[in-house]
This record gives sequence, C-alpha cells and structure tokens, in this order.
Amino acid sequence: MSEEEAHKTVEVDDVGVQLDEGDEEDLLEYDDELVEEQPSDARIRNVAETLMKSELPKVTVEYKDTTFLLFTSDDKNESNNPIICENAALYQRPMGEFMESIRKFMGNRFGRLAFATKELVLQLKSLDLTLFEDNVYNNHISFSDVYTIFKILKERSESNFETDIPTHLAIELSTRPRFVSRYNALVELTESSATLKNIKPFSNDETHPLIVDDNDQYTHQNTSEVIVMDIDDDVGEDSED
Repeated sequence: MSEEEAHKTVEVDDVGVQLDEGDEEDLLEYDDELVEEQPSDARIRNVAETLMKSELPKVTVEYKDTTFLLFTSDDKNESNNPIICENAALYQRPMGEFMESIRKFMGNRFGRLAFATKELVLQLKSLDLTLFEDNVYNNHISFSDVYTIFKILKERSESNFETDIPTHLAIELSTRPRFVSRYNALVELTESSATLKNIKPFSNDETHPLIVDDNDQYTHQNTSEVIVMDIDDDVGEDSED
C-alpha cells in the first residue's frame, strides 16, 4: 500500500476502511461539526446544577423565631427568606458536610462564638426524628436519604386522604452543649480546688462568658492524669467511623 493510500485509510472498530476523496472531505466536515457541538465541562456543570436546583425540595428551618429556607425554592411566598445551603450539591453530600454548612451559615449570621461549644440539633417532628451534628453515623447518610423517607410517607398519606398532612418538611434548629466541651470543662475543675458543688451548667458565650478564678486555680492538683479532648480531633474521629 502506497503512502497516499494509507493516508486515505481509516479504522472503524479495528477494521480498515478505504476512503475516496469525497468521503475524506465529508469525514473532516463531520469532525469539525462534532467539535463545535460538543459542550464544555463548564456548560455541563451549569446544566447539572440547574437540574439539581429544580429538583430540590422545599424545607424550612426555624431558629430563634426566624424562618430560613434550607435550599433554594421556587415558592414565591418564601422568596424573602434567607437560604442556608446555597450549594445544591449539599443535598446529596454526607450529613457531616451538610451540618458543617449549616454551622458556617449560622455562625456568620449570629456569631461564631454562640456556636463554639454547642452541637447543632435538627428536630424533624413530622418524622419524629432528631439529627445530631456529632453523631458518628452522619457520614453514612445524606439529607437526601432523610427527605426521601418523608416524601414516600407523605405521598402515601395523601393517597389515603389522611388529615393534617404537612405541606413540606419543617426543621426546628437548636443547640446543646457538645460532649467534648463539657468534658474539658470538668477536667478544668479537677485541676483546681473544685468539688461536686461547683458543678454548674457550662456556658461560654457573649452573654455568659466562662470566668476562671486564678486564685483558686491549681491549689489542689489532682495526682491522676486526665485526658483533655480536642473538639476538632473528636469530630474528625467520629467522621471516620
């Protein structure tokens, strides 16, 4: 086979096909059109994000007499409510990432110090379910899994013409002392002259700052070694379980 003949031969499914001059021109034109029509990665991502946002459910979050939207909603009545999770991908991400996004939003709005030693608690009364931020199983499920349960049960209730069916999933957000924060506060008591009578509710916010009396500190050292836990390390280990 001459060089000219080899140049006009292409392989289709490992089979060589001889092209004449007209076929070669058509093939080149087809390749150019294919390149022009092929969408870019950015366009694909934009389309995917648009589709995802259009499928996001309406979920409201109540905190301190304020109503937030968990995700973007097409409901015009809710258009003025702040949106907690602007990133639609969080709907299907592990619960740990989802919770971290809520913490970041609330911290920016109400001050990070208000949540520094607190664990987020999400109460879903319609499902009699409570989600805790530090739960070791958070990385095994997503919020999408939780909402799917609500959706299936709601649709069955509607089919059975039940009453008092919620129009959407509502969440009540609250906080509670983190175990590791309370534990470390108790460790501090063992390093002073404190007794059980000194056990008081732990607080470390702007309204009730934690005050340590230097004169009372270390007057009666406990000879036993007590381990102090780090919040970040504790959460990280839970995420890996």
